[in-house]
Amino acid sequence: MGTSRFDFRRIRRRFRTPLRTGIGLVESVDRLLIRGEDASGAIGYGEVASWPGFKTESIDDAERMIRAAHGNLEHLHREVQKDEANLPCLASALSMLTRWSEIKKFGAGVNCAALLREGATPDEAATRVAQGFSVLKLKIGPATTEGAIRAILAATPQAITLRLDANGLLTLVPARAWTEFVRSEPRIEYIEQPLPVDHAGYTSLGSEKIALDESFTSPRDDTRWPGIIVVKSSLVGNWESFRRWSKNSPSKFIFSSCFETAIGRQAALALAAELQPGQTTGFDTLGWFEPDRRERHTPGPIAYGLADYDWERFWEETA
Repeated sequence: MGTSRFDFRRIRRRFRTPLRTGIGLVESVDRLLIRGEDASGAIGYGEVASWPGFKTESIDDAERMIRAAHGNLEHLHREVQKDEANLPCLASALSMLTRWSEIKKFGAGVNCAALLREGATPDEAATRVAQGFSVLKLKIGPATTEGAIRAILAATPQAITLRLDANGLLTLVPARAWTEFVRSEPRIEYIEQPLPVDHAGYTSLGSEKIALDESFTSPRDDTRWPGIIVVKSSLVGNWESFRRWSKNSPSKFIFSSCFETAIGRQAALALAAELQPGQTTGFDTLGWFEPDRRERHTPGPIAYGLADYDWERFWEETA
């Protein structure tokens, strides 16, 4: 897409129930939506979706950069390109905008793991299985017991697998115990971010059945991790750079949502389907916010795109 002018708006989305993360409870998140139009009248959209606990620019930093461009999209591109490594969310948003003519056509589906809050019961897990999910992602914390996970395994069919997500909340001793448990249980695919970012204990834990999330934002965080990396398309920076880097990385990627609006979700689904077709992703993030008309996709075990949706109408309705 050629560059010309852009508009943007900042929105706030409030969770129905505060979400526990590695840095505490998150009650709401702010997003920056960008609408760009080139000289020919072609329109594209992008979303800045910073997330607490990840090493990216803040929403405030991104907004200052956007305001300094005074609606000149070409200028914004140039300024972000000068410092892409430190502006991964803005670079991601501009990648979406640039490729929007392709992204908006995506209407296929990607497999999706069910996301359950910390403390989920066997009945809740069984309900998600009945909805058609074959992979369950369970949030765990210092108070979670192996017995609670075994109960969920017992309440679900043998074909169902689990993914555990600690959000960096564990210390080294319990992290070792959880890692041993995960490696001993064939139906658990991995434990995600057992320790905080940059914790030296990852060296002793090894990489088998351990996934990095907060420890990886974009290719600038190239840890050469031989295990699994959870990728959030809204945080990885310039998508073309990420594509090139991913081809030479030893890691296996699992694409996941960053609780984007419909704009960021449409783009993230398209990228996940392109780079990791057939993968079970982490896009079960619809319905977690108070009603705000910023979601348009349909929830379920297959996350579908919205082919040829009226995105101009969506933009107008977010005002």
